Amino acid sequence: MKTLTILIALVTFSASVFANNTSVNESAKKAVKAVTHYVDDNGNEVATSRYISDAELPLSVIKKLMKKCPDQNILSVREFDAAGDKTYVVTLETGTAFQVVKVSSSTFKTLQAFNKAN
Repeated sequence: MKTLTILIALVTFSASVFANNTSVNESAKKAVKAVTHYVDDNGNEVATSRYISDAELPLSVIKKLMKKCPDQNILSVREFDAAGDKTYVVTLETGTAFQVVKVSSSTFKTLQAFNKAN
């Protein structure tokens, strides 16, 4: 009976130790990112995309954004990779408007721009 009581106490204690471990949960969320795969009619992968943080942008893209959109905040970044060629679709925000731009190391194009509702 004493062994059973000790075993139950150990199981209860070990379960409660890991239940509130937020650092493990947060690091797992950061490590796992959903990747979307795009395939052609034959099932061959032609591109992938994933959401990334602004800290993961290459320096050349950051410099381009700072030059073209200096007063805008980055809301989201989606990275597209087609045959090793990476392109980023970035959603930007100011106090009054949103802008969606397509950026790579050599190009910059505004895809959408619209004002916020009052």
